[in-house]
Amino acid sequence: MSERASWHRLEVLRAGLQTTVQDLGRRARALGIPASGAADPVALRLANALVGNAAHAAALELTLSGPTLRFGAGAVVALCGAPFEAALDGKPLALWRAVQVQAGQTLSIGGTPRGMRAVLAVRGGLLGQEAFGSRSTDLRAGFGGLGRALEAGDTLEWAAPSPTLTLPAAPFRVWIAPDLHTLDTRVLRVLPTPEASPDLLKNLTSTAFTVNKQADRMGVRLAESLSAPHDPSRQSLPNLAGMVQLPPDGKPILLLPDAGTHGGYPTPLVVIGADLPKLGQLRPHDRLFFRVVSRAQARAALAEQERALRSAEAGLRLLWS
Repeated sequence: MSERASWHRLEVLRAGLQTTVQDLGRRARALGIPASGAADPVALRLANALVGNAAHAAALELTLSGPTLRFGAGAVVALCGAPFEAALDGKPLALWRAVQVQAGQTLSIGGTPRGMRAVLAVRGGLLGQEAFGSRSTDLRAGFGGLGRALEAGDTLEWAAPSPTLTLPAAPFRVWIAPDLHTLDTRVLRVLPTPEASPDLLKNLTSTAFTVNKQADRMGVRLAESLSAPHDPSRQSLPNLAGMVQLPPDGKPILLLPDAGTHGGYPTPLVVIGADLPKLGQLRPHDRLFFRVVSRAQARAALAEQERALRSAEAGLRLLWS
């Protein structure tokens, strides 16, 4: 049997608002290539763990409104993240659970009342164009995955991991620590940078901000304006997801995975690593505050999140072994 004959396919009947192939991203920043990758990496890892995939396997990232997909072969899928409405041949499909899909069945994913994104993982992992070590779609560069968001009529493929797609003996849900995956984006923990003067830091941490409609995979702009320092001689410095930029109009921008690798705007705050998944769930009109924490607190929060994630992944591996 050829390698291609072992691949399985699904057809995109409806694309959703913005559905893309994403994994954990690429590491080519030295070449000026954005990381891309899932905007909510916790949801991606848990969805992959549920279906027995490696953490970095490529999956579909859904934004506000999901796709309708017809499966040409049997599969095991899991939908994790924001609480999207979903149905398999008209019957409700539960989130945070591995679900068997039969050949010919149709999975319809609607909208979500809270949060912004979810991840649909398929056992075996989605295939697609690999660029710079990742299948993540970079929408502006036009590479990775399909090189763009899904469109009706597209066909996606995944690699069949084994001759059988039988689920473990009993239905199961992923078990997570209470704060391992949260849609509560009201408080983002941040670290100040040397560009945060005392007055600016006070304004940033005492203001209730609102997410405006300018929100995509590059960044989320906030509606409220602050007095923005402007230094035309400031050199362009490296950017990372989680940085809080302050452009000349004073409306902060929170950078997401598709942000460019360098920027010239002042960056007074950086969202801590453990709260980066929250950025991917921010939607227009959400309200939020910034809360400063210490570096030790930031490291401890990330270590606890990673410990809980690895515990869940290890337990689910046992169910698939």
